[in-house]
Amino acid sequence: MLRGYYTSVNGMINEERILNVITNNLSNTKTAGYKFDTALPTTFEDELLLLKNGQRSETGTIRYRTLEQTFTSLEDGTYEQTGSPLDLAVMGSVYFNIEKRTTGEVLLTRNGQFNIDNDGYLALGSAGRVIDDNGDPIYLATSEFSVNEQGLITVDDGRQIQLALTFVEDTSDVERIDTNLFRPYEDLGWGNAPDENIYRIRQGWYERSNVDVADEMTKAMDANSLFRANSQALQIINAVNQIAANNLMRI
Repeated sequence: MLRGYYTSVNGMINEERILNVITNNLSNTKTAGYKFDTALPTTFEDELLLLKNGQRSETGTIRYRTLEQTFTSLEDGTYEQTGSPLDLAVMGSVYFNIEKRTTGEVLLTRNGQFNIDNDGYLALGSAGRVIDDNGDPIYLATSEFSVNEQGLITVDDGRQIQLALTFVEDTSDVERIDTNLFRPYEDLGWGNAPDENIYRIRQGWYERSNVDVADEMTKAMDANSLFRANSQALQIINAVNQIAANNLMRI
């Protein structure tokens, strides 16, 4: 009976975690550059050991479903035109590079809704500044500039600055640092796009999240149903345990 108890509790815990991931995806549906997460359930073997003749012996193997991590989908989101020169969208598997304000670490993002900060640098809000292909923060001091499809910025005073762009395979695994900032698990640098990689930058556009609301709602309903099923199973097991305990006391 303990086997059923632990299996049911394990199921409830994991479905709750899955629901938390789905809820976070849905709450970021309108977040620029957001990439949805998928909960990755896995299994582990728990050997059931009993004391027999003073020694521990195996009596069977139980598989519990446990949630160890999430996987971030790097698929493109949809695109929206704004007309603002500070909005940049990437089409293809490349990312902008942001020097995080608090740590100085360079992180990746697909959120191209930029601004000019108080010191005149191209920035992603309070997250940090956009860097060029030399690794330096991009100083503009104006919103009068144009960006071509390869990411070359031309300022109205004639300066030209190349955006630092990092190529990341769509199937790569990345670590989410903030809502739409990522750290690759290997040092990719920038300017690493292979010659055959086709991408383009579109000024006056931005990339929306890649969350499919209908799909997330379906997954949420499935996870909620499994949570309730495990909860009901746990109640039944508890009831059976109580009956067994009461009968044992009568003996």
